[in-house]
Amino acid sequence: MKKFTVLLVEDNPIYAKLVMLLCEDKAHVTWCTNLKDAESAVQTQLFDIYLLDLYLPDGDSIEFCRLINTPKKEETITVFLSGETDLEWRLRAFEAGAENYIAKDIPQQLLKLKVDSLLDYQAKRLRALKHAKKDSQLQTDRSFRTQLDNNALIHFYRQCLNLNDISKFSDYLSSLMESWELDYIARLKLTDGTEYHFKNNDEDICEMELELFDELEVNAANVQSFGQSTFFKYQQAELIVKNMPTDSYSKGSLIDIFHYVVEAIDIRLNEIAKLHHMDTIIQEIREQTSAHQDDKSMSLLNELVDDLAAIREEKDLSDDSDDLVFF
Repeated sequence: MKKFTVLLVEDNPIYAKLVMLLCEDKAHVTWCTNLKDAESAVQTQLFDIYLLDLYLPDGDSIEFCRLINTPKKEETITVFLSGETDLEWRLRAFEAGAENYIAKDIPQQLLKLKVDSLLDYQAKRLRALKHAKKDSQLQTDRSFRTQLDNNALIHFYRQCLNLNDISKFSDYLSSLMESWELDYIARLKLTDGTEYHFKNNDEDICEMELELFDELEVNAANVQSFGQSTFFKYQQAELIVKNMPTDSYSKGSLIDIFHYVVEAIDIRLNEIAKLHHMDTIIQEIREQTSAHQDDKSMSLLNELVDDLAAIREEKDLSDDSDDLVFF
């Protein structure tokens, strides 16, 4: 086990040597006999434990205690060793940042027990602090990652909202997957039987991957995991993420995200199908009314059809340059 670093500020050499003897198995002790030397020592080193005599040749150590505990350092503890037993001094020591106050006039055996207890206490504190910092950093990382995930999902939804060109799903999916450095394959099946296949870097989907989609599609589950891969499906959209994270937190978060992604694609495919159906109807009406241009009712119908067509031909917002940046 790594030894503690201890600063002992004590002007009595006999007592100082006794304390150093009691600490030698678990600590490296730096001994100072006055406050001036102690102040120089803390300029060059941060100690795990400070053991302070109350009265020293150049003053009492209350202000020195306040100095080394401003701001409060979680990794260190300060303990007074003093023959002064008045409550006033104990309160002043506590107010200055000390964690303990050990009377000097106790038997050596009891002093050893107190020193051992002090060292064990500090060891437990440092372990707990290390775990707490690790957990805190983990929570911070998760919160940051969750924000990035949400941003990426919102960005994808925004791109899909006005998408009319199905082939653009390839770029949008690839951009989304880059957020997590994931590999994917996707299959979109339209109601007329047309299929679109997408893969990282615009690679072609092989026969085995298409067969895998067919086999997984038979299962009623919308989400299926196998090995490090996960399959997602909706009515017309299917997605396989090939290298999902192995830790349960990240994997669980991404499963939720990609479930929404596949649903968003499916919803947009239905909207695109309705728009295409509208295009067909508009074309048929135009063909039927082309021979009746002099008819007033036909003229009004043509005007209505032209208005509908103009709405359909409005600029596809998915073509706009997107200035949003997601890190």
